[in-house]
Amino acid sequence: MAKKSISRCKKRRHKKKTVSVTHVPLCALGAVIEEKQLFAPIHQQVFISQKQLDYRPTDKRVFTMLGIVAGSESVYEINTVLRPNKTLLRAFGYRKCADQSVIQTTINAATHINVCELSDAIDDIFQQHNCIGLCADDAQSPSKLVTIDIDLSALPISKTAQGAEKGYVAKKKNQYTRQLARVIIPSTQEIVTQQLYSGSTKSLAVFKEMVDSIEQSLQLKDKTKRQSIKLRLDAGFGTDKNINFALWRGYQILVKVYSWKRVNKLVKSVKHWIAVPSAADNTPREAGWVTMPHRYGRKTVAVAVRTPTKKGTYSYSVVVSTDTQASLATIVTDYDKRSGVPESTFCQDYQGLKLRRRRKNGFVAQQVLLLLSQLAHNLVIWMKQWLSNAVVSTLMMGETQPKTKRIKQAMLTHKTLDERGIKRFLRQILWLSGRVVFKGSRIVGIILNPLYPLIDRIIIALQAFLLPYQISVSLDKRE
Repeated sequence: MAKKSISRCKKRRHKKKTVSVTHVPLCALGAVIEEKQLFAPIHQQVFISQKQLDYRPTDKRVFTMLGIVAGSESVYEINTVLRPNKTLLRAFGYRKCADQSVIQTTINAATHINVCELSDAIDDIFQQHNCIGLCADDAQSPSKLVTIDIDLSALPISKTAQGAEKGYVAKKKNQYTRQLARVIIPSTQEIVTQQLYSGSTKSLAVFKEMVDSIEQSLQLKDKTKRQSIKLRLDAGFGTDKNINFALWRGYQILVKVYSWKRVNKLVKSVKHWIAVPSAADNTPREAGWVTMPHRYGRKTVAVAVRTPTKKGTYSYSVVVSTDTQASLATIVTDYDKRSGVPESTFCQDYQGLKLRRRRKNGFVAQQVLLLLSQLAHNLVIWMKQWLSNAVVSTLMMGETQPKTKRIKQAMLTHKTLDERGIKRFLRQILWLSGRVVFKGSRIVGIILNPLYPLIDRIIIALQAFLLPYQISVSLDKRE
């Protein structure tokens, strides 16, 4: 009888179990993330003085971040979005989730030291998993410049909140805000680092601190590495002190001049104005070399740009660049590429991750939420990149062969992934419902509804990425 019961237990253990659930692709990717131990730095480096009952304090940090990725619009909604989804929790290595009230208490109990610890842990995660590969220990200076954008954006908040001050918000007067400074890699849309400031903070005042954060996050202690970084900045950062600081640190720069008096003086030295490609609004404009530029800590060139106004006059700006070999059009076009990049990442987080709805009265608690939102943002970007890279690998394997139907589909799949921002990637790919197949505690397969739009492309991406992890991807034949 004993032998029979043991045999039955073994059969039950190895029997596959299928569970119907939402967020099926996210479950599969969660199993990979758990295997990679991506959140380990948080558990190892963040120490919160709080009793541990069912969950570690750091687990509650992870729950908050998972709630953001799973679609909760506030910490409160963790109870309705994340907590009931035991399959998703299981994929990330958890049996259950803490109540939102417990999570709120842990966030509110955070200290400035906890913020620093969490920031360092997220830096470590970024260094291990970023798409650009600049932080690797054996990384050499890349042959191409890596462009980095820095921007400051207002986060509206109640006037009673800590750090709330009247600050500039487009089309709104007397709005109380905090300011969020963010460093972005435009080519990958990753957030390198970000810092929260009081509402009246100006861009020029935070530049040096943000550069220090960049150097920590990207491990830019070596000046030769800094020479491969181009800081692309708007006029709010373009003071003489800030420009010289960046130049003395070894960075390449592309920045607008801050002082309008300086701009008016410099444009007078332009001898020839040449038509350059129009701006995003299709307004015709002209550019010319500043023949008597202001001298900075390193050799630079200055380009003046003039744009006609409705009053029949011109508005002027001056762009300073360390690329002394570039043409007028190249410098102007390169700076144009900055337009909309920081705004786009903020907009994606507002819409896809509901950033503006994540408000805390306490300044430190707000910093914790923003750091976890930063991690959620980057995690979504990395998952998207993992799928995209897997599809590219599929294309490379078929490079010497004729372009078969499968290769054409793979190319369309790569395009589909590339075109989707955070909101569409989450809703149209990661949050699809279906079934998850378990063998014991391990996910061994996912089954998706064949009626989803673009499902043939989604399947190709998921199959290409999950195959090495022995997770099958198929369509539901019952539909």
